[in-house]
Amino acid sequence: MRFFVAICLSLEVAIAAARLENRQTLANIPDFVTKYAPLVYLDENEIYLPSDIQAQLTNTYPALNFTQLPKADVPSPLDLSDLEQLNIQGNCGEDFDACPIYLTSKINAATYPPWLNGVLPDPVTGETVGATSCAIILNDHGNGIVDVYYMYFYAFNLGDNIYGQLLGNHVGDWEHSMVRFQNELPISVWLSQHEYGQAFTYDALSKQGVRPIIYSALGGHPNYAVPGIHSREVAIILVNDTTSAGPLWDPTLSAYFYSYTPFSDENENGTFVGSEGTTPVGWLNFEGRWGDEQYPDSDPRQVNYLNASIAWEWETGPTGPLDKDLNRTDVCPSASGTPCVTLTVLPASSGSSVPVTITRTTSTQSSVPTGTGGGSSRSSSAGSTGTSTGAAATHTGAAVSLNINIGLGLWGAVVALVIL
Repeated sequence: MRFFVAICLSLEVAIAAARLENRQTLANIPDFVTKYAPLVYLDENEIYLPSDIQAQLTNTYPALNFTQLPKADVPSPLDLSDLEQLNIQGNCGEDFDACPIYLTSKINAATYPPWLNGVLPDPVTGETVGATSCAIILNDHGNGIVDVYYMYFYAFNLGDNIYGQLLGNHVGDWEHSMVRFQNELPISVWLSQHEYGQAFTYDALSKQGVRPIIYSALGGHPNYAVPGIHSREVAIILVNDTTSAGPLWDPTLSAYFYSYTPFSDENENGTFVGSEGTTPVGWLNFEGRWGDEQYPDSDPRQVNYLNASIAWEWETGPTGPLDKDLNRTDVCPSASGTPCVTLTVLPASSGSSVPVTITRTTSTQSSVPTGTGGGSSRSSSAGSTGTSTGAAATHTGAAVSLNINIGLGLWGAVVALVIL
């Protein structure tokens, strides 16, 4: 029996290695792109997992001012190849914040429909089987400097639990890491974290072989270099992101690969070229949002925290990879007044996540409800694995496990806001 198991495991490893080797020989994509690609540990309590990018279109409809766009104005079926056509409907320009097109969930997002749960990586290979959940974009600056962006997609961002109130939920979640190469060798790595992030030298990061290890935090999926507790401020309250070595995800095994040339004469946003003829490209020029527009305060689903207009339960979905500063000068994105500091040592680990009993919902991400906004009949095999008890029943447990650390000095501020 042990011999049989060993043979099976060896076969799995051989298949995974062969798959990776195939990725390394893609046209226009040099082998160092996958050789040094980060591996991602999801938190052990995570239920909102990496998701199929196309499935986000299948499970949403494009809306303008909370109204579904007329079907005559939307390609049918709407797929990644023609998503950029929606920019015309929103009169979108170079200002992403001014593009009012929102991919809006066909099922009320506040019911936490199963399609938001994503796909659990295979426990042997780390692949999100049946779900293309990553876009890998190469920008060659010349003189031996190449930036490679590893864009991670999740169908849902679970907000922070503040005094039992969820704040910051949104449909759609794009996070990324970026590895800067010099003469085909990695020299530094950027990790996105909510509003900004952190930069490290490649040598500073923990690795599996030569591949950097990063940790995706519970719920909101910011990326960190070490497991443990990571404090940040939300609406004047200190909260903690938690990371741990849960399921291991290898994003390169289910990814679209692209090269990117900025400032193209053909496209003011630059030009993307897919590694294969069948690789969808148009979606990378979409300037709208990958989730619902923030619900107004009058919407019964919405909570305006302390009626202070500083945080809400439901926020607007994110912009896509095009809005992630793909032609940056430093390893950090350009941000006014924020210096780019590249850390040479890892921060100390602080605490650890508290394991809870997690049941991950089995879902079909391509499920399309009837009578709620129409849309594509395109199907996808993407679905998460695990025991099903329903997303709505399990998301609260994951949110509660987000650690909250409120300093005594903030109590006065909170009370003042209540009085106001």
